[in-house]
Amino acid sequence: MVKLPNIASEARDFAMLERNLLSHLRLAGVLILLSASLLLQARLPTPSMPGSGITASSTLGFAVAIIEVVAAAVAIGAGVWEYWSGYADMKAERGFLTASQTHLALLSGVGIVVFATCLMVISTDT
Repeated sequence: MVKLPNIASEARDFAMLERNLLSHLRLAGVLILLSASLLLQARLPTPSMPGSGITASSTLGFAVAIIEVVAAAVAIGAGVWEYWSGYADMKAERGFLTASQTHLALLSGVGIVVFATCLMVISTDT
C-alpha cells in the first residue's frame, strides 16, 4: 500500500463522504421506525385522553409501512452508491462535489413519501 501525501484535503473530503453515508443510514433508520410505528398502530396519546394512543388496525397503515420500508432501502442504496462513486472520483483525483441527478431524483422520491406519510398520519382521525 502506497501512502500518498495529504494534498488538497483528501481527509476532509473522505470525512464528507462518510458523513453523507451516515446521514442516509440515519434517514433509513427513521423510516424503519416510522414503518414499525405504523404497523403497531402506535400514536402518542393526548394529555386529556390517556387511552387515545391506541388505534384500530387498518390496511392503509400496512400499505404505507411497506412503502416506508421500500423508501428506507432506496435511501440506503442511494447513500452507498453516492459514497462509492465519490470515493472512486476521489481516488482518481476527479472533482466530485456535484451531486448526480439520479441521486437527487431518488431522494426527492423518498422526500415525497415522507411528506405524504406525514399528511396521511395527520389527516387520519382514528
